[in-house]
Amino acid sequence: MGFLKEDTLKKARDFIREALKGATLHPIIVYHGDGDGCCAGFFLKEFINRDTDLYWVATPDFDFQKAESYLMDKNFSLYIFLDMPVDNRKEMILKLSLKAPVFIYDHHRFHDVADFIGDILYINPLLEHDLKDYPAALFGWELLEQKGLFEKEILYMALFTESWLDKLDIFDDIPENKREKLKLVAKMIHSNFLVQDMPTTHYDIDLLLSLPKGKNGIDMERLEDMKEYEILRNIYRLIENEKAWLLNRISNEIKRISKPRYILKKIESKMRLSGLIASELRWHYSHIAIAIWQRWKDRYYCELRRGRYCTVDLASLVELIGSQVQLLTGGGHPEAAAFTAEREGFFKALDILKANLR
Repeated sequence: MGFLKEDTLKKARDFIREALKGATLHPIIVYHGDGDGCCAGFFLKEFINRDTDLYWVATPDFDFQKAESYLMDKNFSLYIFLDMPVDNRKEMILKLSLKAPVFIYDHHRFHDVADFIGDILYINPLLEHDLKDYPAALFGWELLEQKGLFEKEILYMALFTESWLDKLDIFDDIPENKREKLKLVAKMIHSNFLVQDMPTTHYDIDLLLSLPKGKNGIDMERLEDMKEYEILRNIYRLIENEKAWLLNRISNEIKRISKPRYILKKIESKMRLSGLIASELRWHYSHIAIAIWQRWKDRYYCELRRGRYCTVDLASLVELIGSQVQLLTGGGHPEAAAFTAEREGFFKALDILKANLR
């Protein structure tokens, strides 16, 4: 059973194995800290099956400047980038490729990758003819040649955070009560990166790498005794309480509008919760686009989501905004996207956003 093309997987396997032939130094996996990126990092580490460094690029800013400094300062036999829009960081990739081979799997909207030549393999499923943005964790899972229920349960968590569960019918052997527990762990992993600013890896990937195996996949009873699980659970509760309070306030404001054509609202929080709020609201307003913005750490962030029956291409909309206003970062998928900017540029961007959503 395959979802990605076999020649794509073979190309990736061959490139990674060739890069590691006879290498005395170990590879590094650079991953996005959400559920998809963490689970993809886990699968790639399992596939490599040797000492491997892990590096979490600080999000939501995608601090590639800090990452480049860290990566250039050390010697690795292979650089792997997962679930990050590195196609607009060509100079960094080209510099790294002079030190060692670079492998990239990214399922976001790509720009111009023509300069990715030399010892670089760039795989983006959107370049394939079916134009499906297969999550990075699904790619990592497919890369494994031996996979059982344990790996499938990790994939289940990753696809839950990417809203992909209804697109794949492969989880019948996971009991319903366990699915609910896996969803909770997935939420904990996915939300954790919103409040942490750790320099390399964080508790999410530590938890995944330490998961207790049982005869029936993940041993959930032993999992709940893990220190990493307790830490993630406490962080998750903090986030959930703040999110519930914000959702209540914003929902009361929206109720005053009889038939909103779109939702554009500001929130205030010491945590960057605009994405979680936007994601929650899209389930309640299925026919419109939702934009939630906030100021956080002296930057302005706007998270875009669309309801189930809304057809606005949010990635293209952010691209349009970026062509008219200088953004710090911006991109995503048709159904979920985001952008950040300095104050003046951000409010110009909001004006363009409003004009197009109307």
